[in-house]
Amino acid sequence: MEIRNCESKDLESVSEIENASFEEPYPLELFVRLLKNFHQGFRVAILENKIAGYCVISPLKWQRIVVISSLATHPEFRNQGVGSALLADAIRISRETSALRSFKKLILQVAADNTSAQSLYSKFGFEFRGTIRNYYGRGRDGIQMELDLLKKES
Repeated sequence: MEIRNCESKDLESVSEIENASFEEPYPLELFVRLLKNFHQGFRVAILENKIAGYCVISPLKWQRIVVISSLATHPEFRNQGVGSALLADAIRISRETSALRSFKKLILQVAADNTSAQSLYSKFGFEFRGTIRNYYGRGRDGIQMELDLLKKES
């Protein structure tokens, strides 16, 4: 598996993965903006010469945090380590960014009913920080999780 920076030509595939993964997917235009705003934080995983997944991180300078804006794996490539590889890559980039700009935390929101994703994040050291009522629409709560970027890796 190769993980590399996303390029404009990859955005159609990223959008297809987003649409296959979420009930209320982000529009393609948002991915165009995310790529433009922090291109080194927009990464894709390549498996079998296809884009198997993507991860987007965004630094919020004024809050000294990095946010995982979106992470998804194409249904065809799930349970093959793509999500884990992308998450490890996002943590690495966040730690490098933190070293340069003093970011303290990497945060994300995940659907309360997405226990497999929550389990993955927990394995990487993310901790539960709270429930966000109706984050994904009426009756669909989100969970906020965070990783302390200043804590030494174990």
